[in-house]
Amino acid sequence: AEACTKNTECKHTFRKMLFGLCFFHASIQERCTYGPLGWNIPYQFSEPDRQICMMQLRMFLEENDAVPYAALRYTAAEANYGGRVTDVHDSRCINFLLS
Repeated sequence: AEACTKNTECKHTFRKMLFGLCFFHASIQERCTYGPLGWNIPYQFSEPDRQICMMQLRMFLEENDAVPYAALRYTAAEANYGGRVTDVHDSRCINFLLS
């Protein structure tokens, strides 16, 4: 993954947040293996979901001086991953995992 090109602090922040994003992706993928105990409705989360979140993370970090946590959480939870989620409880779970 291409790190942030803005400065050293941006690169460091990108790497730390990318680790968190990958851990989140692995967690929701693992929940899929538990059937209805993991998610109320079966979802097909995929690698492109993680990739678009990674690109957005890089873009947000390069364009802002401070880390826009609320914007990153919203794009991941409501648009990228959350766009597939139709159950209210599953949506709450994704939001909780990202907060």
